[in-house]
Amino acid sequence: MKALAPLAILLLAAPVQAAKLATRAVFTLRTSDNGNPYLPVVVKNATLNIRMALSFDQGLVLNEPAAARAGLKPFPLIGKGSFSNAMIPGGKATFRFNLPTITPAGLPSKKVPAIWVSIPVAADADGILTIAALKADRVDVILRDTPAGSREYVIAKKGSGETGIKTRIGAESVNLSLELNSPTTVMNARAGEALLAAGLARRANSIGYWRPFPGVALPMQGLTPKAGLTIAGLPMRQMGVRVSEADARRIDAAAKGTSSESDDEDTITVSADRKKKRGRDPWILIGRDVLDDCSRISFDRAGERWLLTCKFG
Repeated sequence: MKALAPLAILLLAAPVQAAKLATRAVFTLRTSDNGNPYLPVVVKNATLNIRMALSFDQGLVLNEPAAARAGLKPFPLIGKGSFSNAMIPGGKATFRFNLPTITPAGLPSKKVPAIWVSIPVAADADGILTIAALKADRVDVILRDTPAGSREYVIAKKGSGETGIKTRIGAESVNLSLELNSPTTVMNARAGEALLAAGLARRANSIGYWRPFPGVALPMQGLTPKAGLTIAGLPMRQMGVRVSEADARRIDAAAKGTSSESDDEDTITVSADRKKKRGRDPWILIGRDVLDDCSRISFDRAGERWLLTCKFG
Protein backbone atom coordinates (compact mmCIF):
# COMPACT_ATOMS: atom_id res chain seq x y z
CA MET A 1 0.00 0.00 0.00
CA LYS A 2 1.45 3.30 -1.03
CA ALA A 3 -0.13 5.15 1.81
CA LEU A 4 0.25 2.63 4.61
CA ALA A 5 3.27 0.45 4.16
CA PRO A 6 5.99 3.03 4.96
CA LEU A 7 9.02 0.90 4.18
CA ALA A 8 7.49 -0.09 0.86
CA ILE A 9 6.67 3.57 0.18
CA LEU A 10 10.31 4.48 0.67
CA LEU A 11 11.78 1.66 -1.38
CA LEU A 12 9.52 0.24 -4.05
CA ALA A 13 9.29 2.87 -6.76
CA ALA A 14 10.39 0.85 -9.81
CA PRO A 15 7.79 -0.42 -12.30
CA VAL A 16 6.96 -4.10 -12.46
CA GLN A 17 7.85 -5.64 -15.82
CA ALA A 18 5.44 -8.08 -17.36
CA ALA A 19 6.47 -11.71 -17.74
CA LYS A 20 5.82 -13.48 -21.04
CA LEU A 21 4.09 -16.58 -19.67
CA ALA A 22 0.31 -16.85 -19.54
CA THR A 23 -1.52 -15.37 -16.57
CA ARG A 24 -3.55 -17.74 -14.40
CA ALA A 25 -7.30 -17.07 -14.21
CA VAL A 26 -7.63 -17.80 -10.47
CA PHE A 27 -4.99 -18.57 -7.86
CA THR A 28 -5.81 -19.58 -4.29
CA LEU A 29 -3.89 -18.89 -1.09
CA ARG A 30 -4.84 -20.10 2.38
CA THR A 31 -3.96 -18.33 5.59
CA SER A 32 -1.85 -20.01 8.26
CA ASP A 33 -2.65 -20.21 11.97
CA ASN A 34 -1.41 -16.64 12.49
CA GLY A 35 -3.86 -15.27 9.93
CA ASN A 36 -1.33 -14.53 7.15
CA PRO A 37 -0.94 -16.25 3.77
CA TYR A 38 2.51 -17.58 2.80
CA LEU A 39 3.93 -18.89 -0.44
CA PRO A 40 7.23 -20.54 -1.44
CA VAL A 41 8.92 -18.29 -3.99
CA VAL A 42 12.05 -19.15 -5.97
CA VAL A 43 14.33 -16.13 -6.06
CA LYS A 44 17.43 -16.83 -8.13
CA ASN A 45 19.34 -19.57 -6.18
CA ALA A 46 16.94 -20.14 -3.27
CA THR A 47 13.35 -21.07 -2.48
CA LEU A 48 12.19 -18.58 0.14
CA ASN A 49 9.23 -18.57 2.52
CA ILE A 50 7.39 -15.36 1.66
CA ARG A 51 4.50 -13.66 3.44
CA MET A 52 1.93 -12.30 1.00
CA ALA A 53 0.85 -8.72 1.72
CA LEU A 54 -2.42 -7.08 0.70
CA SER A 55 -1.36 -3.53 1.49
CA PHE A 56 1.25 -2.38 -1.00
CA ASP A 57 1.45 -2.31 -4.74
CA GLN A 58 4.83 -3.36 -6.05
CA GLY A 59 7.71 -5.63 -5.33
CA LEU A 60 9.49 -7.94 -2.94
CA VAL A 61 11.09 -6.85 0.35
CA LEU A 62 13.60 -9.34 1.79
CA ASN A 63 15.50 -9.84 4.99
CA GLU A 64 19.19 -9.45 4.23
CA PRO A 65 20.14 -13.10 5.05
CA ALA A 66 17.48 -14.35 2.62
CA ALA A 67 18.85 -12.15 -0.15
CA ALA A 68 22.33 -13.56 0.54
CA ARG A 69 21.00 -17.15 0.29
CA ALA A 70 19.38 -16.29 -3.02
CA GLY A 71 22.64 -14.86 -4.33
CA LEU A 72 21.17 -11.46 -5.10
CA LYS A 73 23.59 -8.68 -5.96
CA PRO A 74 22.66 -4.99 -6.12
CA PHE A 75 22.69 -3.10 -9.37
CA PRO A 76 26.03 -1.35 -9.92
CA LEU A 77 26.08 2.29 -8.85
CA ILE A 78 22.33 2.72 -8.35
CA GLY A 79 21.67 -0.52 -6.46
CA LYS A 80 22.65 0.60 -2.96
CA GLY A 81 21.66 3.44 -0.68
CA SER A 82 20.60 4.38 2.81
CA PHE A 83 17.59 6.09 4.31
CA SER A 84 16.55 7.45 7.66
CA ASN A 85 13.15 6.95 9.23
CA ALA A 86 11.90 6.63 12.78
CA MET A 87 10.20 3.33 11.93
CA ILE A 88 13.65 1.75 11.63
CA PRO A 89 15.43 0.54 14.78
CA GLY A 90 18.39 2.85 15.17
CA GLY A 91 16.79 5.35 12.79
CA LYS A 92 18.79 4.39 9.68
CA ALA A 93 19.19 1.41 7.36
CA THR A 94 21.02 0.40 4.20
CA PHE A 95 19.01 -0.97 1.30
CA ARG A 96 20.05 -2.78 -1.86
CA PHE A 97 18.03 -3.10 -5.04
CA ASN A 98 17.75 -5.34 -8.09
CA LEU A 99 15.14 -6.59 -10.57
CA PRO A 100 15.27 -10.39 -10.35
CA THR A 101 12.95 -12.94 -11.90
CA ILE A 102 10.91 -14.71 -9.22
CA THR A 103 8.81 -17.86 -9.50
CA PRO A 104 6.00 -18.19 -6.95
CA ALA A 105 4.92 -21.82 -6.40
CA GLY A 106 2.22 -22.73 -8.92
CA LEU A 107 2.53 -19.53 -10.94
CA PRO A 108 4.52 -18.23 -13.92
CA SER A 109 7.77 -16.37 -13.36
CA LYS A 110 7.86 -12.62 -13.27
CA LYS A 111 10.40 -9.84 -12.89
CA VAL A 112 9.77 -7.68 -9.83
CA PRO A 113 11.72 -4.96 -8.06
CA ALA A 114 13.41 -6.51 -5.02
CA ILE A 115 14.77 -4.67 -2.02
CA TRP A 116 16.80 -6.16 0.80
CA VAL A 117 17.41 -4.17 3.92
CA SER A 118 20.02 -4.19 6.67
CA ILE A 119 17.32 -4.40 9.35
CA PRO A 120 14.77 -7.25 9.66
CA VAL A 121 11.54 -6.64 7.76
CA ALA A 122 9.78 -9.90 8.72
CA ALA A 123 10.24 -12.16 11.75
CA ASP A 124 7.85 -14.84 10.43
CA ALA A 125 9.21 -15.18 6.86
CA ASP A 126 12.16 -14.51 4.60
CA GLY A 127 10.41 -11.49 3.18
CA ILE A 128 7.18 -9.89 2.02
CA LEU A 129 5.68 -9.89 -1.49
CA THR A 130 2.72 -7.87 -2.68
CA ILE A 131 -0.27 -9.91 -3.81
CA ALA A 132 -0.32 -7.69 -6.90
CA ALA A 133 2.91 -9.35 -8.12
CA LEU A 134 1.19 -12.72 -8.61
CA LYS A 135 0.34 -13.41 -12.24
CA ALA A 136 -3.34 -14.23 -11.91
CA ASP A 137 -6.48 -12.38 -12.92
CA ARG A 138 -7.86 -13.06 -9.44
CA VAL A 139 -6.14 -14.15 -6.24
CA ASP A 140 -8.41 -15.66 -3.59
CA VAL A 141 -7.16 -15.60 0.00
CA ILE A 142 -9.14 -18.19 1.98
CA LEU A 143 -9.35 -17.59 5.72
CA ARG A 144 -11.91 -20.31 6.57
CA ASP A 145 -15.02 -22.06 5.29
CA THR A 146 -17.77 -19.60 4.45
CA PRO A 147 -20.50 -19.61 7.12
CA ALA A 148 -24.18 -19.36 6.32
CA GLY A 149 -25.46 -15.80 6.21
CA SER A 150 -22.28 -14.32 4.72
CA ARG A 151 -22.47 -11.60 2.09
CA GLU A 152 -20.08 -10.24 -0.52
CA TYR A 153 -18.63 -6.74 -0.24
CA VAL A 154 -17.34 -5.14 -3.44
CA ILE A 155 -14.73 -2.38 -3.07
CA ALA A 156 -13.27 -0.62 -6.11
CA LYS A 157 -9.47 -0.37 -6.31
CA LYS A 158 -7.63 2.84 -7.21
CA GLY A 159 -6.26 1.68 -10.56
CA SER A 160 -4.71 -0.98 -12.73
CA GLY A 161 -2.40 -3.29 -10.78
CA GLU A 162 -2.84 -1.32 -7.56
CA THR A 163 -4.03 -2.73 -4.25
CA GLY A 164 -5.05 0.57 -2.66
CA ILE A 165 -8.56 1.95 -2.23
CA LYS A 166 -9.68 5.60 -2.24
CA THR A 167 -12.49 7.00 -0.13
CA ARG A 168 -13.53 10.39 1.18
CA ILE A 169 -14.00 11.35 4.83
CA GLY A 170 -15.25 14.92 5.17
CA ALA A 171 -12.89 17.16 3.19
CA GLU A 172 -10.10 14.58 3.03
CA SER A 173 -9.41 12.04 0.28
CA VAL A 174 -8.15 9.01 2.21
CA ASN A 175 -6.06 6.04 1.07
CA LEU A 176 -7.32 2.69 2.38
CA SER A 177 -5.49 -0.63 2.50
CA LEU A 178 -6.33 -4.11 3.76
CA GLU A 179 -3.71 -5.85 5.93
CA LEU A 180 -3.97 -9.28 7.56
CA ASN A 181 -0.69 -8.73 9.40
CA SER A 182 -2.15 -5.90 11.51
CA PRO A 183 -4.27 -6.99 14.51
CA THR A 184 -6.17 -3.69 14.55
CA THR A 185 -7.14 -0.89 12.21
CA VAL A 186 -4.50 1.87 12.20
CA MET A 187 -4.47 5.33 10.64
CA ASN A 188 -2.30 8.41 10.53
CA ALA A 189 -3.21 11.66 12.26
CA ARG A 190 -4.73 13.33 9.20
CA ALA A 191 -7.16 10.45 8.68
CA GLY A 192 -7.99 10.45 12.39
CA GLU A 193 -8.66 14.19 12.37
CA ALA A 194 -10.96 13.74 9.38
CA LEU A 195 -13.02 11.19 11.33
CA LEU A 196 -13.13 13.45 14.41
CA ALA A 197 -14.09 16.53 12.39
CA ALA A 198 -16.91 14.60 10.72
CA GLY A 199 -18.22 13.43 14.10
CA LEU A 200 -17.56 9.80 13.19
CA ALA A 201 -15.21 8.94 16.08
CA ARG A 202 -13.93 10.23 19.41
CA ARG A 203 -10.57 9.86 21.10
CA ALA A 204 -10.19 7.23 23.82
CA ASN A 205 -7.87 7.67 26.79
CA SER A 206 -5.73 4.68 25.85
CA ILE A 207 -2.39 4.04 24.17
CA GLY A 208 -1.48 0.98 22.13
CA TYR A 209 1.37 0.16 19.78
CA TRP A 210 1.54 -0.51 16.07
CA ARG A 211 4.31 -2.99 15.22
CA PRO A 212 4.76 -2.94 11.42
CA PHE A 213 8.28 -4.44 11.54
CA PRO A 214 10.38 -6.40 14.04
CA GLY A 215 11.80 -4.16 16.75
CA VAL A 216 9.40 -1.32 15.97
CA ALA A 217 6.63 -0.20 18.35
CA LEU A 218 4.93 3.05 17.33
CA PRO A 219 2.38 4.56 19.73
CA MET A 220 -1.21 5.03 18.71
CA GLN A 221 -4.21 6.41 20.56
CA GLY A 222 -7.45 4.48 20.59
CA LEU A 223 -10.42 5.88 18.68
CA THR A 224 -14.00 4.94 19.50
CA PRO A 225 -16.07 4.80 16.31
CA LYS A 226 -19.56 6.22 16.15
CA ALA A 227 -22.15 3.45 16.41
CA GLY A 228 -22.63 1.85 13.00
CA LEU A 229 -19.62 3.54 11.39
CA THR A 230 -18.50 1.90 8.15
CA ILE A 231 -15.66 2.82 5.83
CA ALA A 232 -15.82 1.45 2.28
CA GLY A 233 -18.79 -0.56 3.54
CA LEU A 234 -16.78 -2.32 6.26
CA PRO A 235 -17.65 -1.87 9.96
CA MET A 236 -15.07 -0.06 12.09
CA ARG A 237 -14.13 -1.59 15.44
CA GLN A 238 -10.71 -1.33 17.12
CA MET A 239 -9.29 1.82 15.58
CA GLY A 240 -6.03 3.51 16.54
CA VAL A 241 -4.53 6.79 15.34
CA ARG A 242 -0.79 7.41 15.22
CA VAL A 243 0.49 9.85 17.83
CA SER A 244 3.98 11.14 18.57
CA GLU A 245 5.95 9.88 21.53
CA ALA A 246 5.37 13.21 23.28
CA ASP A 247 1.61 12.92 22.81
CA ALA A 248 1.69 9.31 23.99
CA ARG A 249 3.46 10.35 27.19
CA ARG A 250 0.81 12.98 27.79
CA ILE A 251 -1.98 10.47 27.22
CA ASP A 252 -0.38 7.68 29.21
CA ALA A 253 2.63 8.40 31.43
CA ALA A 254 3.72 4.78 31.14
CA ALA A 255 3.77 4.72 27.34
CA LYS A 256 7.04 3.56 25.81
CA GLY A 257 7.86 3.11 22.11
CA THR A 258 10.57 3.30 19.51
CA SER A 259 9.35 6.41 17.75
CA SER A 260 10.85 9.86 17.94
CA GLU A 261 10.07 13.36 16.76
CA SER A 262 11.35 12.43 13.29
CA ASP A 263 8.41 10.11 12.66
CA ASP A 264 5.95 12.96 13.02
CA GLU A 265 4.90 12.93 9.35
CA ASP A 266 2.32 10.32 10.33
CA THR A 267 1.43 12.16 13.55
CA ILE A 268 1.03 15.65 12.08
CA THR A 269 -2.43 17.16 11.95
CA VAL A 270 -3.33 20.11 9.74
CA SER A 271 -3.57 23.40 11.62
CA ALA A 272 -2.94 27.07 10.96
CA ASP A 273 0.69 26.86 12.04
CA ARG A 274 1.33 23.68 10.06
CA LYS A 275 0.37 24.81 6.55
CA LYS A 276 3.87 24.21 5.22
CA LYS A 277 4.18 20.73 6.77
CA ARG A 278 1.00 18.76 6.28
CA GLY A 279 2.44 15.32 6.90
CA ARG A 280 1.72 12.28 4.77
CA ASP A 281 -1.53 11.95 2.87
CA PRO A 282 -4.34 10.50 5.00
CA TRP A 283 -4.23 6.69 5.20
CA ILE A 284 -6.13 3.95 7.00
CA LEU A 285 -4.92 0.36 7.27
CA ILE A 286 -7.87 -1.97 7.87
CA GLY A 287 -6.69 -4.84 10.04
CA ARG A 288 -7.81 -8.20 11.37
CA ASP A 289 -10.27 -6.65 13.84
CA VAL A 290 -12.42 -6.28 10.70
CA LEU A 291 -10.97 -8.88 8.32
CA ASP A 292 -11.15 -11.81 10.75
CA ASP A 293 -14.90 -11.87 10.10
CA CYS A 294 -14.25 -12.56 6.43
CA SER A 295 -13.89 -16.06 5.03
CA ARG A 296 -12.51 -15.01 1.63
CA ILE A 297 -10.64 -11.92 0.39
CA SER A 298 -10.16 -11.71 -3.37
CA PHE A 299 -7.81 -9.40 -5.26
CA ASP A 300 -9.72 -9.10 -8.55
CA ARG A 301 -7.20 -7.62 -10.96
CA ALA A 302 -9.43 -8.07 -14.00
CA GLY A 303 -12.37 -6.34 -12.31
CA GLU A 304 -10.21 -3.65 -10.65
CA ARG A 305 -11.76 -4.40 -7.27
CA TRP A 306 -11.56 -6.28 -3.99
CA LEU A 307 -14.23 -8.88 -3.23
CA LEU A 308 -14.70 -9.73 0.45
CA THR A 309 -16.98 -12.50 1.66
CA CYS A 310 -17.75 -11.71 5.30
CA LYS A 311 -20.26 -12.24 8.09
CA PHE A 312 -20.17 -9.32 10.49
CA GLY A 313 -21.94 -9.79 13.81
